[in-house]
Amino acid sequence: MKHYLPILSAFVILFSSCSKEDDLFEDIITEVPTLCVKRTVDYSSEWNVNTKISEYNYNGTQLLDWTYTRISDNSTTVSTYTNTYTGNNITSMLVSEPSGTTLYDFEYDNLDRVTKQFKDDTLEFTYTYTGYIVEKHDTSGTLIEEHTYDSGYNLILIKRKLATDSSWTSIYENTHDNKNMPFKNVDSWYPLSVYRYVSPNNTTSITNILPVGNNMSMDISYGINDFPTYIETTYSDGRSKSETLEYNN
Repeated sequence: MKHYLPILSAFVILFSSCSKEDDLFEDIITEVPTLCVKRTVDYSSEWNVNTKISEYNYNGTQLLDWTYTRISDNSTTVSTYTNTYTGNNITSMLVSEPSGTTLYDFEYDNLDRVTKQFKDDTLEFTYTYTGYIVEKHDTSGTLIEEHTYDSGYNLILIKRKLATDSSWTSIYENTHDNKNMPFKNVDSWYPLSVYRYVSPNNTTSITNILPVGNNMSMDISYGINDFPTYIETTYSDGRSKSETLEYNN
């Protein structure tokens, strides 16, 4: 029995060492969250475009850049969007299109919300925040848009007008599901969009309250972790578009 004790001890030490190394590697490896890497939108014949394709490139959860391809009957154009970050906020974005390049810069408040947007070094818009309401102003400080979010930061109401208008000329109301929006895990998602917050859920309908007119409804199919993989959007005027979404995992 004494001859087997050293061998047994060696196996115990070996497996104990491997177990500790495995634990170490488990600590180092971090799970990559679900991120949308490609979005393809196909349009019905009523539109003046056939397909739009967006392909996204990340560093962790930061959207570094993406390409946007627009395909119509007579042409195909490609644009690129390149972001520069300060911390987790996109502070500038270079947009390269066939017609030329445009540089956008953004300023944030201490809650990481966009307060100013500049286009080629010229102030374009300012934003103010009161509770769940966001106001958008032009360069003279005139109110031109008002966005209302729910307590989960889904955008539920949009009001718009020109600076010369005395009241709102368009009002849209949105509804949402309780699933994951494709870009939910992205830091500082696309500050040029209408969204001032990264809405966590998917829009399922858009109703034109003012003027009464064309409405939209979305039929959504979901995949792993309740992220959408296919969205069919129909308009009350008969148009439609279908969106296919691909992810990193």
